[in-house]
Amino acid sequence: MSFITVGNALGCTINSHRRGWDGGICKNAETWNCSAKQQFRTDYCQQGDPRCYHIHIFEEGNPYCLIDDLGIGWLLEPYPEALNNQILLFWGKRFQEPRGISDINTRPKDYVFGAYRVRSVSPQKINEFKTLWQIEPYPDGWTRFQQPYILTVYYKSIIGGVYLKEVNRVAVENMFEKAAEQASSPHPNWTNPNDAERFEHFHAHLHEWFEAARENALKIQQNMVRTYSSRSTQSVLNRSPFVDSLKNLELKKPSQQVTSHKHTPKNGVTTVYPLIEKEVAKERVKTFYSKEILEAVMTVSLTKNILILTGNPGVGKSSLAIDLIEDNDRKLIVPVGSTWRGRDDLLGYVNPISNEFEPTEFTRFLYNAEKAWRKNDKRTFMVIFEEFNLSQPEYWFADILVRSQYPDEQDKLRMIELGGKSIRGLTTTGSKVFISPALRFVATINNDHTTLSLSPRVLDRASIIELTLEPRYTLERIKVELDEKQIMSIEELDALLKYKNGMFSLRAAESLKRCLDNLELLDMNSRWDALDIVLLQQVLTKVRLMVGDPVNDNLMQGLEEWSENYGKNLRKCASLINGWAEALKDGRDVIQA
Repeated sequence: MSFITVGNALGCTINSHRRGWDGGICKNAETWNCSAKQQFRTDYCQQGDPRCYHIHIFEEGNPYCLIDDLGIGWLLEPYPEALNNQILLFWGKRFQEPRGISDINTRPKDYVFGAYRVRSVSPQKINEFKTLWQIEPYPDGWTRFQQPYILTVYYKSIIGGVYLKEVNRVAVENMFEKAAEQASSPHPNWTNPNDAERFEHFHAHLHEWFEAARENALKIQQNMVRTYSSRSTQSVLNRSPFVDSLKNLELKKPSQQVTSHKHTPKNGVTTVYPLIEKEVAKERVKTFYSKEILEAVMTVSLTKNILILTGNPGVGKSSLAIDLIEDNDRKLIVPVGSTWRGRDDLLGYVNPISNEFEPTEFTRFLYNAEKAWRKNDKRTFMVIFEEFNLSQPEYWFADILVRSQYPDEQDKLRMIELGGKSIRGLTTTGSKVFISPALRFVATINNDHTTLSLSPRVLDRASIIELTLEPRYTLERIKVELDEKQIMSIEELDALLKYKNGMFSLRAAESLKRCLDNLELLDMNSRWDALDIVLLQQVLTKVRLMVGDPVNDNLMQGLEEWSENYGKNLRKCASLINGWAEALKDGRDVIQA
């Protein structure tokens, strides 16, 4: 199934109820914080109306979970069998008497309450406008844990719904192993006598059920593709059912023959100057980022001439921009300076001695784009602005911003007067430069204390795409081969540190690959040693922790648990994290540099 990695588990966030989960209404529901909205608890729960979607999840006789159509209908309406035989975890916030989820802790930890092996999913029509989806497990395919288990497994959101998450299969199997160790204590104290038997059965068959889930998912994926193929004249053997809809638009391709400069020709078809020209580039973007990113970039070809790429450092903004067009003659990279205060920094200046305009490389690029346009070469020319918001764009980009918005045929309005009698080194009449309609701008920005916010004037003329890159795909992109436990160590650390901008970046992956290729030269004994030093130098060094910040308490707890799981192999990282804990206890902030 294209929405998850086939073979992995799924997860679902649920409300946090009192111990037992017997299907009954919470006592003092109005004051019990289960994460449901206060108004809902007052209007329904407090009145004894059992409308909560989650109180029947671990009901002895007939367990089931209800999910609102808004959370899962995007998948189940076209493919109601998509979750069949899949392993589904349930988690929520840790709760305790007498108020439920703590109101003091701003970010309570997530805990796993139990799991299903899904037998079927069916729609429950409430009225003309509302549908609920009822998920039922196999009679022997559900379990709740002896006690809520801390959610330390790595998971990621699934685009399309707010409830489902993808959970790493190996991490789930490891979690059940640890939960089984806890359950084997002398005083297991299960909520219900049957729970121990159910958990043991679920744990014993988990590997077998995962294999069945993989096979079932592959069959469903093939059916999805065949269903889509019957509606399309294109071959989609290797695509998901939610394929790139924009690729099927009948976009007008650039022509080498004389064409009108009209932005919207008489036939009503908009002239398109694509940001991605070749199929191989499209496949690369879809593979390394996602189908949604590809769709977004292609949409910009139709709607805007300025694309802004945002995301954490090292996520691949520059790499994506450079990969869009392969022809280096039609591509220019412009690093923006923090001291830029006017258009002279971008375009050049008039030499007071010769009265000639001294052009920058950017101005020469505009001239080359104009020459191509005048020769009816309508291929896209692209300028990449690195660190676009390092200086306020309105100071130096205003002329380009305004002129590029005029219709294609308005030559005079798309001209910029540079000053001086001529442009040095360019064979032009006068000292003007034309903003070609085939010119596209791609800008990369960061959001930190070193940059400036973009104004509504710029944002209204641009399209923004936020890039994220999961560690597993980052490693695949750089062609780094690690075993599953090593990948999990990176994924879980990345999940912990993402709020501190301590993500595992493309640069970190490239450094890891170089270390792995030179273990002997670096006198390292194992691949774990290489991973240890890269995580220490290029991930953990980004973290800053301030004494008294309540968010850091949860983070440090998570980091200490991570150290327990991986510290035997990642000794340098574990030692640093231990030092952080001691520093915070002593009242010292943790600042790496």
